[in-house]
Amino acid sequence: MLLEAGDAKSAIKKWQAALDLLPQPAHLWDASVWLHASIGEARRALGLTNEALESFRNAEASAQGHSNAFVQLGIGTCLYDLGRAEESIDPLLRAFMMEGAEIFEESDPAYLDYLRLKRLID
Repeated sequence: MLLEAGDAKSAIKKWQAALDLLPQPAHLWDASVWLHASIGEARRALGLTNEALESFRNAEASAQGHSNAFVQLGIGTCLYDLGRAEESIDPLLRAFMMEGAEIFEESDPAYLDYLRLKRLID
């Protein structure tokens, strides 16, 4: 709700506090995936793309994060926005394969267009 209200910094603080409450090792918990991914989304909203990528990578390394389409989309969009388009292909394509075009609905069309340009999707 804080992120939706435009208060990304407060949202990050709350989610970080929640991460700190997880039993160790925290990366084994499913909640770790969603908390890191949420922090990544908030950091993207603040224009902190490198930091967002780090958060999405932490989400990927937690529990079942590697098989989470939202996490893969976050990694792919960050890489693309950082000018690392070739590196973005794998995570973007993974997100597409897991959830289809629907997961891209609220994203910049450039990400799907790039996969089409590479002839990886129709």
